[in-house]
Amino acid sequence: MKDEIEVLSRLASLRGHKVREMLGRVQYQQNLCQRYRNNITGLGRLCGFSVPMTTPLQRDNQQRYKATLYKMVELQRRELEVAEQTLARIQRELLLAMRNEKVIEQLVESRLAQWNQQLAQQEQKIQDGLAQQAWWRNQAL
Repeated sequence: MKDEIEVLSRLASLRGHKVREMLGRVQYQQNLCQRYRNNITGLGRLCGFSVPMTTPLQRDNQQRYKATLYKMVELQRRELEVAEQTLARIQRELLLAMRNEKVIEQLVESRLAQWNQQLAQQEQKIQDGLAQQAWWRNQAL
C-alpha cells in the first residue's frame, strides 16, 4: 500500500507539473493574441492617416502604402484567428489536465485514508493485545 501511495504521489506531482506548464502556454498564447490585436489596431490607425497630396507620384505612393497596410492588417487578422484557435485548443487541454490532476489527487487522498485506517486498526489490535495480556497477568496473580 505504501509503495502504491508513493507511485500515485509521483504521478500526481507529474500531473501538477503538466498543469503548470499548460498554464504557462495559455498565458503565452493569450499574450500573443493581445499582440496581434494591438498590431491590428495600430495598423488600422495608420490606414486612417492621410496627408494632402499635390502630385500624382505622392498619390500613387500613398495608395501603395495604404494597400500594403491593408494587406498587413489582413495578415494580422489571419494570424490572430489561428492564435485564438490554438488558445482554445490549449485551454481544452488544460481543462483535461486539471481534471486528471484532480482525479489523481483524490485517489491519493483516499489511499492515504485507507492506509491511515489500516495503521489505526493495527495499532488498536496491538493495544487490545497488550491490555488482554495485562488482564491475564492480573487474573493469574
